Amino acid sequence: MGDSNSSLAALEELRESGDYEKLGQALPQDWQAADSTQAETIRLRLVAAEVYGREGRLDEMQEALAPYLESISEVPFGLAPRLMIVASNYFNRRCEGEEALKLASLARTVATAQGDEYSAAEAIQAEGNALWSLNRWREAVTTFEQAISLYAAQSRSYRLGLAYLSLGGVLGRVGKVEDSRTALERAIRIMLKYRDEFSLAVARVDVALALNAMGEYETSLRYLQFAHDTFEQMGHDVYKLLSLTKIAEVLIYLKEYDRAGNYIARALEMYVATRSMQVAYLFELKGRLAIARGELDKAEKPLRASIEMADQSGSRVQIAESRRTLGKLYLLQRHQSKAVEELRLALEEAEKLGARLLELEIKSLLSESVYPSDPVAAVGMITEVEAEIADRNLPELKKACQAARKQIDSLDHEHYFIISDARMPTLAEARVAMLKWLWARALYKAKGNARDAAAQLDVTPTYIRKLTKLIPRDMLRPGRKRPRKRRGERSAG
Repeated sequence: MGDSNSSLAALEELRESGDYEKLGQALPQDWQAADSTQAETIRLRLVAAEVYGREGRLDEMQEALAPYLESISEVPFGLAPRLMIVASNYFNRRCEGEEALKLASLARTVATAQGDEYSAAEAIQAEGNALWSLNRWREAVTTFEQAISLYAAQSRSYRLGLAYLSLGGVLGRVGKVEDSRTALERAIRIMLKYRDEFSLAVARVDVALALNAMGEYETSLRYLQFAHDTFEQMGHDVYKLLSLTKIAEVLIYLKEYDRAGNYIARALEMYVATRSMQVAYLFELKGRLAIARGELDKAEKPLRASIEMADQSGSRVQIAESRRTLGKLYLLQRHQSKAVEELRLALEEAEKLGARLLELEIKSLLSESVYPSDPVAAVGMITEVEAEIADRNLPELKKACQAARKQIDSLDHEHYFIISDARMPTLAEARVAMLKWLWARALYKAKGNARDAAAQLDVTPTYIRKLTKLIPRDMLRPGRKRPRKRRGERSAG
């Protein structure tokens, strides 16, 4: 018994350090033949299930968990939280988010009742993963932040890295790409200390998505190529396919259309072998590539196919993105009514999901589409987008916004001026602006003479000195100062 306990302790140590490759090698070969009701066998089966799950081998993961999935209540109480956490991850990988969330929440409750802080923290992270898959992203952010706090208090550095990885991924979904990048780069720094190449590669894929939104395509491409090489070495087909599609997307941004087409073709070949859920995204990429090349007549068919496939798989995010791209196509083809229809459907999906950046992009396209018929609504939308992205590094979204504004301003309509709450000046700012204007006007009339300008404003020189503290120096003397006459010139006169 002592030997088995020490063996299990060694496996647990490998698990806690993230060395899943060595963990799989250290797993006893006869665990499948052992009595599945024994506590030691249950723990071995849970380790095996985790190893298989990370490798994307769901059939083997199911086989390891099979004796317990229908009878979790019969498992020894002390092992119940860990079993429910692994089972939650299994259902999450099978896209059964509701069942995954139910098991993770139950695991959290049981672990808390037992005083098992380690399992409680992992259960909270499993809850976050399930919420993420259910598109309840804002709740997932809060949950991952709780997990981070617990892991930090427990000094579990590797688990902390995993939590930052999850937090960064979901922050990107809600549009906080700057925060997403920060969290993911922190996860990468932590993961570099361990031997978990898989999680490190996943972090690189996720940070590349944030970099794309921020216009750093070359850096994004390097991250994705690193990740692709890792997944290829591991033989992880699902993530290898994901990295191929993301590389194709970056190449479209970089205007390397032939290379992008080659990567899409490779990804489609892989899809035939893996039957991945990513096929809808691949067809949307085909449509985007055709639009980028100016081949508008070739874009509609793959985009329609993408929407249909996404609807069949229940991917609300992909439906919104594909409708967004289709609306953009119709806008380029000057089919205004079709563009408005698709973009409104896309906006409805994006708002339900809370995908803020996607929502802003759709609004910039929609404002351009509806302006001829509803100029007030169009200007209201574009003003909202401009206000939110003004101080953010989002070049692609700013390009879309500028294109919409340019198109709106070129149309033969009266101008509508709308100031959003985000851009409304404060009373103090308005006062300073008025003072600047008054002083500039007085100086102009006084031909640059500050004393004459003060007299025109009917204020004392003391007031002017106070005014200079409010107004930048370059704003104080826009007028041209009269040159002084020299003594010789005066006497000559």
